[in-house]
Amino acid sequence: MVSAGPEVVVTGMAWATALGEGLQEVWQRLCSGTTGVGDQASPHRLRTERVAAVPSPAYRPGGREAWDRQVALAVRTMTAALRDAGVAADDGRLTLLPGTSFDARIDCEDPPQDWAVAAARQLGHRRRPLVVTTACSAGADSLLLARALLREGDGEGIFLAGGVDVLTEAKRLGHSALGTMSPTGLRAFDVAHDGMTLGEGAGFLVLEGAAAARRRGARVYATLSGAGSANDASGLTAPDPSGRTVTAAVRRGLAGSGSVPGDVAVICAHGTGTPLNDEVEAAAVQRLFGCVGTGPAAVVFGTKGALGHSLGATGAIEAVATVLALREGLVPPLHGLSTPLPGLSLRLPRGGPEKAHGTRGISLTLGFGGFNTCLLFDSEPPTGIEPSTAVPSGSGGRTPPLPLAVAGHATRSVADPASCTRNRPSFYADPVAWLIVSAAEEALAPCREEVLAEPDEVAVLVTNDGRALPTHLRIARDTARGRVSPLRFAGSNPGILAGLTCLTLGLRGPSLVLEADPDDAADVATALAGHWLHTGQARYVLWAGYRQDGDACTATCVVLRAGTPDDDGAADDGAADDGADGAGLARKLLTDPPTADAVQRP
Repeated sequence: MVSAGPEVVVTGMAWATALGEGLQEVWQRLCSGTTGVGDQASPHRLRTERVAAVPSPAYRPGGREAWDRQVALAVRTMTAALRDAGVAADDGRLTLLPGTSFDARIDCEDPPQDWAVAAARQLGHRRRPLVVTTACSAGADSLLLARALLREGDGEGIFLAGGVDVLTEAKRLGHSALGTMSPTGLRAFDVAHDGMTLGEGAGFLVLEGAAAARRRGARVYATLSGAGSANDASGLTAPDPSGRTVTAAVRRGLAGSGSVPGDVAVICAHGTGTPLNDEVEAAAVQRLFGCVGTGPAAVVFGTKGALGHSLGATGAIEAVATVLALREGLVPPLHGLSTPLPGLSLRLPRGGPEKAHGTRGISLTLGFGGFNTCLLFDSEPPTGIEPSTAVPSGSGGRTPPLPLAVAGHATRSVADPASCTRNRPSFYADPVAWLIVSAAEEALAPCREEVLAEPDEVAVLVTNDGRALPTHLRIARDTARGRVSPLRFAGSNPGILAGLTCLTLGLRGPSLVLEADPDDAADVATALAGHWLHTGQARYVLWAGYRQDGDACTATCVVLRAGTPDDDGAADDGAADDGADGAGLARKLLTDPPTADAVQRP
């Protein structure tokens, strides 16, 4: 389905990587095959001390040091992206939308304050940022969310979207315990691949509506023509071996612009170098793009052999790399690739860059918690209003979308979220995630059979205020002792707040976790849910909100569907809420949930 809405363009870009910070400086080093990987001593015993660290601010162990570096890297890279776009940090149209995995929260038992708020203040921006926390897909999901909000908002506003993540001792201990780090070096899609190399960095892109960009005379790097996501619903760390959800994410990303696989010239792969991830991604890419016609085959590349795996920043850094590859018509080599995996017949640059033929490219990310995201870029500037958004003269704008309707809702309030883990599988998932699962199961009570009939078309969206989860504090204490449980580390990923609901209920639609003020979260969530529903990416959206007030931990879940012209927007059994539409009812339930420790149903 070609989704309605204004075109979204990239008008500014910046990154900070182990190879430097200048756009062309880093690009030339990538194309020459240079790597930023080196040794970084640790006070702890690790699987490897090889990392890809940014030159400045220099790496220092310690929780407060990690927090300072996270803020500094974010401020410097966001400043550069805004300068590149010619946008002021205090512009009233600007929204900051960074993504991250853990930031520094699992290294600090008592973080000074929200790192994103601190970064915004140093930047000179007054509003609290919206923060996406979908593990390794966070940077890409930040761009996906910004695009959705611009298209739902008629292209008004400017978004600074991307990701930032720094190396910390907790992350090094956790990935060492999981066995994901390679002792020999990252070799994506190579028969000798044996793991990843941790990295750090930041990447930010300025996104705005094409018409607004033209009005202010902005330079346009590319169009973000499509974005799609899907959840594996198969495990906390390992991908779905079938690769079906990677394929679904790509198809959703292409469908938004009416593109087909044969239109894609460049593929920036996630390419972690871990055997299972590489094999799943290679099979999915081959299945989609291996036999698309007689033209030049798409070129597959990746950046992690040179830049390391920067976790929540990687999707944004690789979005910048994808745009540059399309603009330059050149794709950098896969560092460390010698003998490609059998069955992968697409072009894989080795030893030097290869030319790309075409204007469209995708960037893929596969994150812990099952988050798969595809971004589609086009280096050709948009030519005007899309046919799907054209409206008769004098109509006052594009046709408004159908309303939202509430199919079910429930609220669970407990003193201790750990009470929700009784008689549950031993996933070591954070207890708050189990509280959200409990609320989701109760909300589905009146509509479970209908909603779960097609689990590939059910989306999950979780909003929260960003405070540390119980497991984060436990890992911070364990890190100080030099030992982190691999299962607890996997189950503490902030994306688990949505990932566990997907896993438990088998939901493989789009999914996202957002940290924000409750009112901002409500605005964003209703817009994103409407976008998913009205563009056909989902039939139902489970929107869950978590908050902690004093000793009460509360999760509210609302099941949303696209309404019809006859809907009054209230709950499906007619229990209206003062005539509010479905979005209004959902907002009220999520921002002012019932305080009683009881299930609330329509």
